[in-house]
Amino acid sequence: MSISPVGSSSYTAKTAASVGNLYSAVAASDTSAATPPTKTSASPDAVVTLSSKALDLMQRRQVSDEATQQFKVILAKANASNAQADPKVFLSGLSPSEMETLRAVHSLGNSIYISTLSNEGAANLLVQPGSEQDLDNNGLTSIGAANMITFPPQNAPESFKAAWASASEGKSFMEIPHHMVFAVGLANIGREPGDPNWRNPYADPGYDYKGAVAGIKSAVEYQFAAGMMSQKQYQNDMAFYNRLSEKMG
Repeated sequence: MSISPVGSSSYTAKTAASVGNLYSAVAASDTSAATPPTKTSASPDAVVTLSSKALDLMQRRQVSDEATQQFKVILAKANASNAQADPKVFLSGLSPSEMETLRAVHSLGNSIYISTLSNEGAANLLVQPGSEQDLDNNGLTSIGAANMITFPPQNAPESFKAAWASASEGKSFMEIPHHMVFAVGLANIGREPGDPNWRNPYADPGYDYKGAVAGIKSAVEYQFAAGMMSQKQYQNDMAFYNRLSEKMG
C-alpha cells in the first residue's frame, strides 16, 4: 500500500513497507499549465502535451529527455488505440525499452510484470504522472504493482478538498497530522487489496468529514491528557485540525 493526498496543495506518498501493509514516502505535486504540444512518431496527427505537474514529477525522478520523448510516443499510441479499454493487452505489445520507460516515468522500484497487474494498475501506467485515478474506489490508486492512498479522496466533497488544501498550504507532508491520511491503511491492517473484507472508510458518499475531524480532535485531547503525546505534537495537531475545522465552516 502507499499514499498520496490530492488537491491544490497535495502530496504523494509511496513505497515503504510496514506491519499491516502501510507505506509512506512523499513527493509534492501541483496542478498547472501544460507545455506546448509535441508531435510524436506514433501518428502524424498525434499531439501529446505533458502538464507541468507531470514534468515536475518526471524531473524529480530524473527521467531523461530521451525517455520523456519516448513516453510521449507511448501516450500517443495509447490514445490512438483506445488502450484504456484493455490496458494489459496494450502493454503486452510494448517493447522492453518502452516498458522500462513506463517504470522510470512512474518511479516504480521493480520491473513491470503485466500478468500480475490489476486493470487499474495497468491503466494508470498509461496516463501522465499525477493524473492517476482510483478507478474501483477502494481507497487505493494502483500504478503498476504499487498502491497509493490518495488524500483527500477523489470522491470527497470539493469543499473539503479546498479546506484541506488551505489548511495544509505551506506544510510538508511530515508536518501534517496523519490521522485522516492513513485511515484506509489503518482500517485494513492485516488485509491485502482485493480481500473481500477490504474497507474504504471514505467510499460512502455521505461520509461525515466534519464529524471525523471533531472525533480526531477529541482523540488528540485524550491522548495528550493520558500522556501519550508530547505537548509539541499536541499543539501542532490541534492547531492543524482547528484550522481545518475553520476552513470547513
